[in-house]
Amino acid sequence: MKRTTVAAAILVCAVLFMTFSPGGVASSEAAKYNWKLASVLPESHPVHKSLLVFADKVKEKTKGEAEIKVFPAGQLGQEKDYIEGLKIGSIEFTKVSSAPMGQFSKSLQVVSLPFIWRNSAHQHKALSGEIGRKLMADLDKNGFKGLAFLDAGFRNVTTRDKAINVPDDLKGQKIRVMQSEPLIDAINAFGATAVPMGQSEVYVALQQKVIDGWENNEPTVIAFNMQEVAPYFSYTRHVSIPDILVMSKQVFDSVPPAIQKAVMEAALETIPVQQKIWADYEGEAVKQLTAKGMKFNEVSNLADFQNKAKPVYKKYEAAVGADLIQAVIDVGK
Repeated sequence: MKRTTVAAAILVCAVLFMTFSPGGVASSEAAKYNWKLASVLPESHPVHKSLLVFADKVKEKTKGEAEIKVFPAGQLGQEKDYIEGLKIGSIEFTKVSSAPMGQFSKSLQVVSLPFIWRNSAHQHKALSGEIGRKLMADLDKNGFKGLAFLDAGFRNVTTRDKAINVPDDLKGQKIRVMQSEPLIDAINAFGATAVPMGQSEVYVALQQKVIDGWENNEPTVIAFNMQEVAPYFSYTRHVSIPDILVMSKQVFDSVPPAIQKAVMEAALETIPVQQKIWADYEGEAVKQLTAKGMKFNEVSNLADFQNKAKPVYKKYEAAVGADLIQAVIDVGK
């Protein structure tokens, strides 16, 4: 009888040890929600670092009840795959550009219109206020839970064979773009041919001369070593399309209010952290790219590009709303 009692006591102690010790089995399975966050960006990219911050904040705010594992560098596919995954709940979170999300929520296309943003401060003010809340609400109505807009800088044309100084320099040039109607229209308006393509295909496409250039920001150029195949960086600053942190609405709606609140708070607190990481890295990226042989140039007259892009606005007034477009333009004036 005593042996049985002793054995039972040992078993209870063992279970308690496994439950509360850091190395215990139960401890490693403490999270009730184990979620994935997908991104095409490599670990060296500044936006990736902010995703890790977000994941840590979610774990902290849910007291370990929810854990997020970040999958960078296209491990789970491309952005279109992530968006489809959000719809069915196979991917719980993703960081994607706002541009492809505009296919699903038309008002979101406003952020991709050429030259709509005067500077980063203008964008931050608009997206942190009433306009940002409207865009997130529209995204919600279309089946996605938008959590935060993230900095992605101003996009510029980067080419293989020559610098771009005037719009005519783009005639006959095939320029890779994301799957974004406003972005496609803007590049075509400059006189180039926009070629929608996944990020993972761009390096080889430039190497094999399938395309003549692409457009993006400095941190992304260096993150993918694109200076090796497109060494001319021309400051067109034609769009500044924010990244967006999105959660599967299906998953969001399925968890308790306390978990929802923690996720939203974590996202909100990540925004200023991400903005600082981005701002600190932009200048560093230029230094590194210059050292690697990239040639930077300002275009001759930015107004020439702006005038070419003006007709694009008319096309999107119906889908986006002329009032919304004007409201964005007027922020901070």
